[in-house]
Amino acid sequence: QIRTIVQAFSPKLDEVNDAAAILSQAQAVQWGPIRHKDTLHDRASYRYYWTILQRAKLSGMTLPDAAEALI
Repeated sequence: QIRTIVQAFSPKLDEVNDAAAILSQAQAVQWGPIRHKDTLHDRASYRYYWTILQRAKLSGMTLPDAAEALI
């Protein structure tokens, strides 16, 4: 049962890749606002994407190289 629950709460791979790309781009501009895929992101959305990376790591997913430095 626990494995099923962990899988249910694990983010999808495309969410993890987007989170890594967004946070890497944000870090490059010293956490200022950025545009990614025609959407504006700021510090509030960075917190959300950071939690996606945390959930992915805790569930045992392999993170992109760029994401490893962010967690």
